[in-house]
Amino acid sequence: MMKQKKRVWWSFDLWEANVFEQYLEEMAAQGWFLESVGGSVMKFHRAEPAKRRYAALLVPGSSSLTGADSWKAEQFRKQCQEAGWNFECSGTFWQIFYTTDDAVERTGDMTEEKQFLIQKSLSWTWSVKLFYPVLIILEAWAIYRYIQNPGKMFSDPLQLLLTLLMVGICVFWTVTYVQLYRWVKRYSRVFKNDETFPKMDLHRKMNFKKHVIIFDGILILGVLALTFSSSMRALAGFMISSVLIVVVSFIVRSWIRNNGSGDNHDDWMGYLVGVTVLCMVTIPLCNAAASHFLGEEEADIDKKQTIFASCQNDEFKINGSGTPVGVTIYTSPIPWIIRKTSECYPKDMSDWWDQIEQKLPDEMEHLSNGMEVAWYRYMFQKDETNPDPESNASVNKEEPALDEVILKDKSHLIILDFDGGTDLAGLKEAVATFEGRDHGS
Repeated sequence: MMKQKKRVWWSFDLWEANVFEQYLEEMAAQGWFLESVGGSVMKFHRAEPAKRRYAALLVPGSSSLTGADSWKAEQFRKQCQEAGWNFECSGTFWQIFYTTDDAVERTGDMTEEKQFLIQKSLSWTWSVKLFYPVLIILEAWAIYRYIQNPGKMFSDPLQLLLTLLMVGICVFWTVTYVQLYRWVKRYSRVFKNDETFPKMDLHRKMNFKKHVIIFDGILILGVLALTFSSSMRALAGFMISSVLIVVVSFIVRSWIRNNGSGDNHDDWMGYLVGVTVLCMVTIPLCNAAASHFLGEEEADIDKKQTIFASCQNDEFKINGSGTPVGVTIYTSPIPWIIRKTSECYPKDMSDWWDQIEQKLPDEMEHLSNGMEVAWYRYMFQKDETNPDPESNASVNKEEPALDEVILKDKSHLIILDFDGGTDLAGLKEAVATFEGRDHGS
C-alpha cells in the first residue's frame, strides 16, 4: 500500500517564493499536495495528480510573531480568493494558493512586484545588512585565533566542539548572506527597470539544499560525537540546553501570537526578553538535575585528550638542583598539529623580558630518537631610567627569569619552563628524564 502522507525535512527561504512555486507545481504533478509548511519541514498528502499553478505569498506587514491566521492574513486570503485563487494552506509566513485556470491573474498584493517588496522588507532588514557581516568577521577571527594553536584546540573536546559549531555557523551565515545579497541586487535592478522577474533554477536550488542537509548532518554528528567523547554529563547538558532553547522559543512565540500587542517592535522585544529570562531560569535548573542524577565528574585539569591530540600540563623538580620545571606535553598522530603548535613557541614575552637563544652542545643538537631541541633564555629587561642600586630591576637584571626548552618530533612537542633558569647539567637531566618516560606517554 502506498503511503498517503510524507514529510520533507527542509523548506524555502522567504526570498525563494519563485522556486517554491515551481516545486509545488512539480509535486502536484506527481500527486503530492502541500498540507502544512513550517520553517524547516513541509507535510504533503497524496491525491490524484493535477496540473496546478501555485502562488506562494507573504502577507503585507507580517512577521514570524503575527502567525499564519492573524487578522491581516485573513483579510489577505479574502482578497486572493476574490481574485479567483484557491487557498491550500498556510505557514509561519507563507500563504499558499493555487488555481487550475490559466486565465486567473495575480492582482493587488499578489503581484510579483508587490511580493518582491514584501520579501525584501522581511529578508533584507537593517539587522541582516549590519549584523551578518560583523558576526561573520568575528566568527572567522575567533576560528583563526583557535587554529593558531591546534595542539590546544584539538586536545580539548569542548574547545573543538565550539570551533566546529563556529565553523558551521560561519559557513551558513556567509552562504546565506551572499545568496541574499545577490538576490536583492539582481531583482532590485529588474524591479527598477520594470522588467519581467526571472525564474530561479529549481533543480539547481534543490541540489544546493541537499548539499546543505548533508553538511548539517555531518556537523550535528560531529558535535554529538565530540560532546560524547568529552563526558556523559557534557552530552546530557548539551542536549538538555538545546532542547530547552527550542521548546522555550516555541512556547513564547505561541504566547505572543495569542496575547501580543500586534506591534512588530513591541512583540519582538517581548519575545526576546521572554526567551532570555526563561532560558536563564530553566537551563541551570535542568543541568543541575542532570548533575544530580549522573553525578559530578572530576575535571582532569592537567590533561585533555581527543582522538586527534592530547595536551598535558605538569610540574616536577630536577633532582640535582631542585629547580621547579613546568611541563607542557602535546602529542598527536597528525604531524601538522605538532608542527603548527610548535610555531607558538618560544613564547612571546618581549614586553617583560629579553629573549636570548642559547647555544646547545653538539651532542644535543639532534637526539638519538630524532627529536629536535631548542633552548631560550628570558632575561629581566634592564631599566636604565632607574639608577637605584637597591631596586629589584638592578638586582635581577643580570639573572635569568625563565629558561624555555623545546623538544619536538613528528608526534610530540614538549615545552620545559625552568623557573629562574637552568644550567647545561639541569637541561641534560630534564631531557634524559623525558626520553626515559617516552615523551610522557
